[in-house]
This record gives sequence, C-alpha cells and structure tokens, in this order.
Amino acid sequence: MSLGKMDKTKERGLFITGGICAIAWPILSEFVFYAVYPLLAGGGVTPQPGGPEGMMIRLAEAGQRPAVVALEWGKVAVQLLQLPFLLAMYRLLRERGQRNLALVGVSLGLVSMVLIVISHTFLPTLSHALGQAYADAESPEEGAAILAVTLSLLRWRGGLNQTASLLYQGCVGLVSLAMVRSRTWPIRGWVGLVGALLALPAKLPLGLRVPTNLIWTGLAYFVWPIALGIGLLREALSAPGMAEGTEPTAVVGA
Repeated sequence: MSLGKMDKTKERGLFITGGICAIAWPILSEFVFYAVYPLLAGGGVTPQPGGPEGMMIRLAEAGQRPAVVALEWGKVAVQLLQLPFLLAMYRLLRERGQRNLALVGVSLGLVSMVLIVISHTFLPTLSHALGQAYADAESPEEGAAILAVTLSLLRWRGGLNQTASLLYQGCVGLVSLAMVRSRTWPIRGWVGLVGALLALPAKLPLGLRVPTNLIWTGLAYFVWPIALGIGLLREALSAPGMAEGTEPTAVVGA
C-alpha cells in the first residue's frame, strides 16, 4: 500500500471515529445519564426539598450505591469522546484552508473538555465522601463545617463549569466560522456561529436576562455535535478518494 493510500485510510478512520464519537457524546452524556441517574439514585438529580442538609444526606446515600457511582464515572469518561471529534474537525478544516481558525477553536474545545472532566470527577469522589462525613458527624459544629466546605466546593465547581462553557462557546463559534469560510457544511456552520453569538448575553456577567441559555445548551451540546458527526461520517464514506487513495476534492475558503 502506498504512503498516500495509508494516509487516506488513516484520515478515513479518524473521520469515522470522530463522527461516531460526536454523535454518541451528547446522547450518552445528557440523555442517558439524566434518564438513568434518577432511577439508580432513587430520586431526582436536582436537590429535593430539605435544603443543603437534605442534599448532603442524599449524597451520602447515593455514594452507597455502586451503580450510581459507576454511572457518574461513566459520565466523566464520556467527555473524552470529544477528543476524536475535535481532532477530526481540525483535520478536515485544516485541509480546507482554515488551519489557524480550526487550531484555536479546537484548542478551546479541548481545554473546555479538560475542565469538564475535572468538574464531573467531583461527583463520584468528593461529593459522596463529604456527604458521608456529614452524615457521620458527631456534633452540629462538625456537620456545619463539612457543609460549609461542600458548599464552597460546589461554588468553585460552578465557576469551573461556567469557564468551560465559555471556552466551548468559543470553540463552537470559531469552528463554525471556519466551516462557513471554507464552505464546509455552511448551513451547520451558520447555525453554530449564530448560536454562539446569541449565547453571549446569557454567558457573560452582564446582568441581562435573556431566554437564550436553554436554546444555546440544546444547540451547542446536542444539535451541533450530532450534525457535525453525521457530516464527518458522510465525508468518510462518500468523499472521493477516501476508499481509493486518490486526492479528495478540497474546497478552500476565501
């Protein structure tokens, strides 16, 4: 097999892997997790009536259920599916003359992924340990101290999630701009670009109340990766030269 054919075979494999991961990531991370977690935990994912004290008891109880902890670790691992997805998008856009935009956008996405992995690791580790420590506290003062530490960590985790969300928003915006410039699935590119811009008021601390956060979440974390995943699979399976080793037709943007 010639070097050109080997390169095209690897590229095709990257596109297929990236496409599958792009589709699987939002489905497993959001729909499957939030559908299964309440069943395994015996209650809702969001805090129930009872205030922070009740939340701590539920964390302790959930930590005693191996299936819950395994599911939480699964959510951590699923975030890594973004890696082949983003690398495949970088490879595709680099070939179409958008190396710089793709490099910055994908880099932002990878940093966001790392922050989300760190944030989600809090669930199967410290959250249950602190909940159990609170349940086993020998005095109200000890329980209050553990509760204060937990609430501080939750605020820190919220800030981490906010930073990751902003970075991912930058990733979606820049990758989508590269798609528009290179005429690579331009409709999907415009959807991602406009969505990223509309989400700015909701993500930045401007004190504005806008109904775009829910729309942005559904678009960026579900519609956009699945749409691009389908595009990568079609690129791998139908682009000229992917199976035969000839040069695919590249569309280079202005």
